[in-house]
Amino acid sequence: MKAKDLNNLQLIGLMSGTSLDGLDIAHVKFHFSSNQNVDFEILNAATIAYPQALLDRLKLSTELNGSDLFQLHHDLGLYYAACVQDFSQKNEIDYAQIDAIAAHGQTIFHRPDLGYTVQIGCGVTLNYHTGIPVINDFRTLDVVAGGQGAPLVPLGDALLFAKKADGFLNLGGFANISTQRHETHQAFDIGPANLPLNYWMQEIGKNYDEDGQLSRSGEVNSAVLEQLLRLPYVEQKGPKSLGTEWLNEQYMPLFAGLELKDKLRTHTELLSIVSGKIFKTLQLSQVLVTGGGAFNSFLLERLQAHYDGQLILPEKNIIEFKEALIFAFLGARFIRKETTTIASVTGASQALCTGTLHDYQGKLNR
Repeated sequence: MKAKDLNNLQLIGLMSGTSLDGLDIAHVKFHFSSNQNVDFEILNAATIAYPQALLDRLKLSTELNGSDLFQLHHDLGLYYAACVQDFSQKNEIDYAQIDAIAAHGQTIFHRPDLGYTVQIGCGVTLNYHTGIPVINDFRTLDVVAGGQGAPLVPLGDALLFAKKADGFLNLGGFANISTQRHETHQAFDIGPANLPLNYWMQEIGKNYDEDGQLSRSGEVNSAVLEQLLRLPYVEQKGPKSLGTEWLNEQYMPLFAGLELKDKLRTHTELLSIVSGKIFKTLQLSQVLVTGGGAFNSFLLERLQAHYDGQLILPEKNIIEFKEALIFAFLGARFIRKETTTIASVTGASQALCTGTLHDYQGKLNR
């Protein structure tokens, strides 16, 4: 790729979070006047729900044997390719204009304390079946370098959204916060957000608690809330990140025996209290809120009740597709050979250009 082309890039970002509410796809155009001054436009975006059979396999992925897990890895890559093809056809996207696909993959295991993190969704398969270069596996190198491999979104917050707020809250499967105050980047997972809510609602045949209506009708169980607030992770300082292993082993069991509406209400209050304390500690005056939880009006009410500053909701496309956008951005930085991590955020020994390129036709070298 000629050097002058590196200032104008188009990528497709793929993001699937731990809440498994679908595959987010964002077709984004970037203009780099410098590595610190980036303009972007989301040209097309969509969320594609998983077929039930694939969703069931993903939910059980941590329990699969090696052979079945690698089969799922391959099949997910095929599904991603089919989604990209369908998305491109519907939006009349010319493949020749797409420089790369940046794919987060589906996190299955995340154990930076043991030196590994695993995201499935085969990049080789995705590259071959679309013919578009693929950049994936954005987390492993950071973990090997002693980092958490997460969060990666703060670099995008700093370079794409810094003018909108001084703090950035994403309410996905887990809630995470990022900020750059006093020239220092800080970011980490606050705690579970949508994962427990969606899991409990699925037990009664619903995907989520719309607007937090059922949670609003519940009561906070003070004894359980006190136990949650004493969890070591809550008091731990960043860099820190969470995986489903921690959620299943240490968090969810504390809610056993509560009525559904009280589980929802207690979880919502815990997240709101902890978030409010963190916003205060970080001295945030404005927090931009994105992710699926931004549509939960009751959760936003409780967050505001524990926070004196301003919660800002951006346009719908940013709320829904910010992570897919930012992984497209990280893919663009990979192509430009720029760093995709912030060492002070992940805890790694240095900022790194993470990611693995799959480009069997050598398109990015032309």
